[in-house]
Amino acid sequence: MIAVLGLGSIGLRHARNALALGETVIGFDPSPERRALLEADGGTATDSRDAALDAAAAVVVATPSDRHEDDLAAAISAGRHALVEKPLGHRVGRLPELLDQADSAQLVVAAALNLRVHPCVLLARSALAQGRLGQVLWGRFLAALYLPDWRPGQDWRLGYANDPRTGGAIFDYIHEFDLAAHLLGHFRPAACVARRSGTLDLASEDVADAILEHPDGVTSTVHVDYVTRPRMRGFYLAGTAGHVHVDLDRRHFRLIDQNGEAAIDQSLPGGYADDYVTEMSAFLAALRGEPVVCSGREALAVLDGVIAARSLAGLPS
Repeated sequence: MIAVLGLGSIGLRHARNALALGETVIGFDPSPERRALLEADGGTATDSRDAALDAAAAVVVATPSDRHEDDLAAAISAGRHALVEKPLGHRVGRLPELLDQADSAQLVVAAALNLRVHPCVLLARSALAQGRLGQVLWGRFLAALYLPDWRPGQDWRLGYANDPRTGGAIFDYIHEFDLAAHLLGHFRPAACVARRSGTLDLASEDVADAILEHPDGVTSTVHVDYVTRPRMRGFYLAGTAGHVHVDLDRRHFRLIDQNGEAAIDQSLPGGYADDYVTEMSAFLAALRGEPVVCSGREALAVLDGVIAARSLAGLPS
């Protein structure tokens, strides 16, 4: 049985995907309305976190992100494997100690950074591994989306995005920072600027740009915002032998060789909903001994870099 802590939109998504993959699910949320939604989908609901942990072999932590550290601690204390929604937390805090405890108990701790299983990202990783870009020089990662379109019918000023300590564009788009690390190696932020455009009446930053330094002199830039219409999401990688262009939304991958010819120009099937299913399937496979897609320690390294970038931008901790 899989326990899902937190039955908001992402928690219910994980619960439904686990159910679709043949797992039984017990969900915890303080909201009776959200518990009823899980029960309507065929899961069991409880108003007790401990009851959910006691019933399950593994846990999905999908509570509000300022609760992740405490909920992960409870899962590990109960001897449960865990998939933690992004971000892993908003501070380093006890996370290294918790991951040490999980390792000692041979528990899987994975982070839900689902862009790693996007087929275009898999193609990019393959191109890099095969040396098709030659010496890698730089990367550029972009997530520019209009927040009110993201969750229609909800007041974006009332959600986690509007908390200047734990929300905002940088924490919300930690996926882009993770992709930079996943494709180019662990990063150190060299510079970061962030601001409130004033167009959305947010207390948190809605526009940010960071410059990251990776091993071997490779650099990358990350741009994230809540205010661009129409939306754009993708990345570029460049080297001495060519460059890669990826449109994540349209699932389009192009590899241009050094002569300007398209060595690969491919649109891939599916959508983000499929990636969430793949992510859950991979987590279940990790419980059987397969490698995790994104380990807790990888996610912690990215979080540490993102916290440093926020500090450079003068954002509150």
